[in-house]
Amino acid sequence: MLGLDEWFYNFSQFLPSLATSENLATIKAPFTEMHIYGTFKCAEIASIAGGLIVHPIYRIYLRSIVDPATVTSNTQKIIRNKCRKLQGRFLLGGIFMGPIATFLYQKFTNMTESEAKHFCYKVRCDADGLTQDRSALFLGFIGWYWRRFQGAVDGVNAGLLYALLHEKVIKKHGTPLFKDKIKSDEQYKTVEEVEQSRTQFKKFIFSNDKWSFVKE
Repeated sequence: MLGLDEWFYNFSQFLPSLATSENLATIKAPFTEMHIYGTFKCAEIASIAGGLIVHPIYRIYLRSIVDPATVTSNTQKIIRNKCRKLQGRFLLGGIFMGPIATFLYQKFTNMTESEAKHFCYKVRCDADGLTQDRSALFLGFIGWYWRRFQGAVDGVNAGLLYALLHEKVIKKHGTPLFKDKIKSDEQYKTVEEVEQSRTQFKKFIFSNDKWSFVKE
């Protein structure tokens, strides 16, 4: 799956048997993973900007330019719909800009594959960050099902609010949702540890005559 199998196992947590420490540290397509991460972050920023900042300002502006003589029972509904369309466009813009911004970052920093792997592994091990992305995606999808991209903005913002509550309150005093199954003490310190262990295992296999059938 484009080298993203291990990323999917860790992000979704759908298959507990595959959400292992080894798969957590196995990063086959680091640059692609960074594009996914960048898209998440740009979409989340755009949702906050569009839904919590631009939307109310634009609504106040539209109300201020309405001629009282032309106000009808549908005026507020029309204003609300215009504002919701605008916040939906912000989310679409964030999704569109995510891969572009990530690509430019990779090029301007001359990022190597090794550096990209380290970056991705830090993201994979960031439990609070993953909770934020998972909740934003899950509730954003519910919002999208409700009112397409206009509703997705509300869903993403609700997900980000949950992530904030999770970090400050729920994980200490409650039962968290979207949590990682791999605890921090079970994680490898670096990606190289897994790669070295695999290299050593392969050397053992190919140097042992008892495993000749594997070589074939």
